[in-house]
Amino acid sequence: MKPLWETKILVYCVAALWLGLTISFAQPQSSRTSTAQSYLERGNQWMAKRELDKAIADFDLAVASAPELDGAYYNRGIARGLKGNLEGAMSDFDRAIKLNPRLIEAYVDRGSIKSFLGDWEGAFRDNSKAIELDPRLSEAWHNRGMARFRQGALTEALADLNQAVRLNPKRAESYGSRGAIKFQLRDYDGAIADYSQELKLTPANSQSWSDRGSALAAKSEWDRAFKDFNQAITLNPHLALAYFGRAAVWKEKGNWEQAMSDYDRCLENDPKFADAFAQRGLCRLRQGKDAAAQEDFDECLRLQPALRDSLEKEINKVKEGKKLRIGGDEKPLV
Repeated sequence: MKPLWETKILVYCVAALWLGLTISFAQPQSSRTSTAQSYLERGNQWMAKRELDKAIADFDLAVASAPELDGAYYNRGIARGLKGNLEGAMSDFDRAIKLNPRLIEAYVDRGSIKSFLGDWEGAFRDNSKAIELDPRLSEAWHNRGMARFRQGALTEALADLNQAVRLNPKRAESYGSRGAIKFQLRDYDGAIADYSQELKLTPANSQSWSDRGSALAAKSEWDRAFKDFNQAITLNPHLALAYFGRAAVWKEKGNWEQAMSDYDRCLENDPKFADAFAQRGLCRLRQGKDAAAQEDFDECLRLQPALRDSLEKEINKVKEGKKLRIGGDEKPLV
């Protein structure tokens, strides 16, 4: 089974990496280009008001008026991405890059969509190109680092995140992402330091509180972890991972009923959380609720069949522990 404290990695789509709309064209302008720019500028005004459909309509007119203008495609790609039309956004970014191979923002935003779609190699290539064009762009270093992380290249990912932090030490996401990489490298102190810095910059970020709680729990600092999970839940009562983490603290304290309650809340908010089904099933098995436990195990494996071997090992541990228990001893078995 994957580690109990595995931290979810944020994947940034185009909405999160909107680097700025293209607003001008090279001189001199033809009347056709001037008309396109008028549509483009009006579309940008709609974008500022988050009137995305109206913005897209104006960008359509800009493209129709001057199909050779990369900015019209790029801006429409941004609007389409914000609307959730990733295929349309990708097509527009492709066209913008074909017209202007040095349009850095288009590489970064296209890479963000590729990350969202799980195309880590494509995301790596696009952000590498952005870095080649502008080595000072913190977002590109961050995004390439996360693509490397997903590809399993943790050392290289950490190097990219270090550079992202150096270039923009006020960008909270970079600390959170670097903390996640350090967590996977078992540098828990480093992860805690990064999550703490992220929280200084964004104290209302529930995910950051949950992630720091996970790192503290990995060091068996249960009381501090408990406080962080509580704060995460206070800020976001729907954050499944925080309930999952707090449930593990309850188990460590021997409070199985509270652990079960938190696993229930976790699954209410994320019914596809395979590990939560596994852990709740193990709690139920420990309590002698074999039929209910089996239902949880079945659902866990339906969602994530690759967990079978590790889950069977955990089940056997609980069964052996039950055989060895002395009456009244509530020492955790899992």
